[in-house]
Amino acid sequence: MGCDGVHSVVARWLGLTELVHSGRSAVRGLAVFPQGHGFKQVRFFLDESNKAGEKVTGEAEKMQRDVLEKCTEKFPSEYLDVVRHADLSSLSWAPLMFRPPWGIIFGKLSKGNVTVAGDAMHPMTPDLGNGGGASLEDAVVLGRHIGNSIINNGGLIVPGDMAKTMDDYVKERRWRAAMLVTASYLSGRMQQGDKWWINFLRDRALYKYFFGWLSRLVFVYDCGRLPAISFGAMDLSSKKD
Repeated sequence: MGCDGVHSVVARWLGLTELVHSGRSAVRGLAVFPQGHGFKQVRFFLDESNKAGEKVTGEAEKMQRDVLEKCTEKFPSEYLDVVRHADLSSLSWAPLMFRPPWGIIFGKLSKGNVTVAGDAMHPMTPDLGNGGGASLEDAVVLGRHIGNSIINNGGLIVPGDMAKTMDDYVKERRWRAAMLVTASYLSGRMQQGDKWWINFLRDRALYKYFFGWLSRLVFVYDCGRLPAISFGAMDLSSKKD
């Protein structure tokens, strides 16, 4: 099971499509408020679109200064205060990468008993905040398929059947994962667009008509019920084909 992140060795071994740069980057960090911050909700540190074509890199102090001076001219003062309270040792810059949805739909996501999950399968931009949730969905769906395989084989792990189990898991997750990657990318492009027609579509169409539908599509998902297995009666040894 390849759960080894965005730059997955297992995904590369399977021959999955290489990652694509979204055209945006992010500075991430942890803000420290010893006396408490008083915010009701805290989400992203910064999602920076590189509108000026500059990379925010270098030493932590320079990175913090660049964020304050180049990327946040229209941000509220509360946000700037968060940036100023950042623990410099926690700051990092990275390009926002994703796997093209067609690479997930048509790619070979499993081979025999080997498959991938989480960012190793479907790295996505963070605009919908659903990367971790999608990984948990992978775990539940995979666990359900493996559990059903063990139950159907009398409590035995059958290598030949396990390959089919991996394939069934991939078939169930393929389209869902591709949809999440696509929705996250388009949401980010729309919300951070700097062209008038993108802003028009965002303000007059996305937020007004489509965002509620998109939210239900993304966040309302049934992974299925995990099977109940009695481990006391289970033989964990592998059965030969």
